[in-house]
Amino acid sequence: MSSIIKSTPFHSAFISRQLLLLLLLITVISPAIYWINGIGQRAAKLPAEISLAPDGSLLNSPKAEALHQLSLPLRLQRLIIGPLLLLAYQFSGGAVALRHWLEQQISQLGQRPPPLKITFWKRLTRFIPQSWRHRLAWSDLLVTLLFIIIFELALILINLPLTFYRGFILPHQFGLSTYSGLAWWSDWGKNVILTLLTDTMLWGGFYSLIRLFPRRWPIPGGALLFAVSLIFTLLTPILITPLFYEVRPLADDALRGRLVSLAERAHLTVDNVEVINASAKTTTVNAYVTSLGGAQRMVLYDTLIDGYTPDQVEMVVAHELGHWYYRHILWGVIGLGAAGWLGLFVLRWFLDHSWSALGWRGPADVAGWPTLLAGLALVGSLALPAENAISRYAEQQADQFALTMTGKPDTFISLFEQLAEQNLSLVDPPAWEKIIFYTHPPTIERIQRAKNFQTQQ
Repeated sequence: MSSIIKSTPFHSAFISRQLLLLLLLITVISPAIYWINGIGQRAAKLPAEISLAPDGSLLNSPKAEALHQLSLPLRLQRLIIGPLLLLAYQFSGGAVALRHWLEQQISQLGQRPPPLKITFWKRLTRFIPQSWRHRLAWSDLLVTLLFIIIFELALILINLPLTFYRGFILPHQFGLSTYSGLAWWSDWGKNVILTLLTDTMLWGGFYSLIRLFPRRWPIPGGALLFAVSLIFTLLTPILITPLFYEVRPLADDALRGRLVSLAERAHLTVDNVEVINASAKTTTVNAYVTSLGGAQRMVLYDTLIDGYTPDQVEMVVAHELGHWYYRHILWGVIGLGAAGWLGLFVLRWFLDHSWSALGWRGPADVAGWPTLLAGLALVGSLALPAENAISRYAEQQADQFALTMTGKPDTFISLFEQLAEQNLSLVDPPAWEKIIFYTHPPTIERIQRAKNFQTQQ
């Protein structure tokens, strides 16, 4: 591999640059292509109601079929174009050039030592072991952090047209969004800030660990990965959700009493029942149960409360209580943490055996970050069937729990028929799509489960 790369560096870089330009063009103009086909413009006139076939089976609504015609290529584009774009940039020499340019700028800064470098950095590092300070120089850390910020921001801006089409134009065409333009851009800005902060901290920490513990970095890295995943899962509903949605207590005392009583039957004491003002941005519905320490919270979208009967709301909450009862979120964090920990050892092997052939300075060279991102995307895509199969099994458990808790299969059936119409879901998607993309069982399977439960009563 090394001989191939070194023998044709010019040709490889030239081909990669041409591929990079092509992929950039596809990414930027693809929203216009989706728009030109006219499917979205005709969506408002299509019926959203599901129907019955002569044999009694459910049929997809015409509007859901139209949405599927656009959402499927969008999914495939994200799976294929994204990693290819990262690899093309890597092998074009762009990543190495960016790192080299940043080093030059930092070197020029070092020739004029600012007070910040002399005072603040020395005070910050005086308690750090000398060996660590030697392995992780302030200039190396600064180059790494700046590289991550600049490259991440470039990716965000390159994907902005597609993000705007997928997150604003398409949902509005199909009646799934109530976002105002100003609100959408405001939330986009918040997401950009959060992405830059989290990626800078996580990946900056990753490259710092490689420098500090060249041989054993997967051990502390795995522990930190698990801890961060758990903290993020617990704190997101409390700290992140309020940044995007207004959260208020549930005002309907009768409904609150029903839901609290339902939770108590599941052996959960709920401290707060809250409502998210989701209708300001979307027509979709959701609910979830969170637990942090001794505090238990039940959170409902206002679209659920306003558009569904109390029995249906109770069924949705019973389903979410099933996730809590079976500890699905906790097991998910543990499972992903364990897989991620093992993955770090595989990554160490890859970095140790490939950095020289790929033209990097070492495993901790931030110029190799695009390759790592592409590799993670590829592994994530290959893991989708297994990961989503586990997710669908958890959803089946929660469905069964909800049916058992409420004993109302008719309500379950009417709920998921209404959800399929409102969310424009395919009631019976192709088998291959279900295996790869579906985290939840298709509507037709969930309804059949309720019918089976009904016959067993």
